[in-house]
Amino acid sequence: MENKTIIGIIAIILGFIILIFPFASNFALSVVFGVAFIILGIYYFLASGHAWNISKGSTVAYIILGILSIICGYILLFNVMFFDLLVSVYLYVFGFMLIIFSIMRLLQNGYNKGLAALNLILGIITVALGFFALLGPVYVAIIIGIALIVDGFGVAIGEY
Repeated sequence: MENKTIIGIIAIILGFIILIFPFASNFALSVVFGVAFIILGIYYFLASGHAWNISKGSTVAYIILGILSIICGYILLFNVMFFDLLVSVYLYVFGFMLIIFSIMRLLQNGYNKGLAALNLILGIITVALGFFALLGPVYVAIIIGIALIVDGFGVAIGEY
């Protein structure tokens, strides 16, 4: 078996686990992302020490990013609803960007109108998913689980 097939199968299994245990999955994902943000914040603090001799501005930027990362990580560790909020905001932003991009492509001469219309539909669906993600953690788990399953199949059969 190729590495991509194994990764695809793992993604499919994780997708089903997330769908079966949505609350535990959201908690686990929130903790994992929280720990990752804290580690990133520590890295930024260490990088700020190395950047002091090169640029004072980058040192300040590293310190600010370190503080923000640690605060975000701490919040994610102890507040699963913050994770749901981040996912829904991401879906809203991505969806609106996709809608605007699609409208621009529909108005552009010489571009495939069918592909632009498909992107517009996907943008509207993404905004709707963002709305559902705001409604509760179960919807976030369903969105993430289905995305993992679909992507897992794509990776397993070699489409990605």
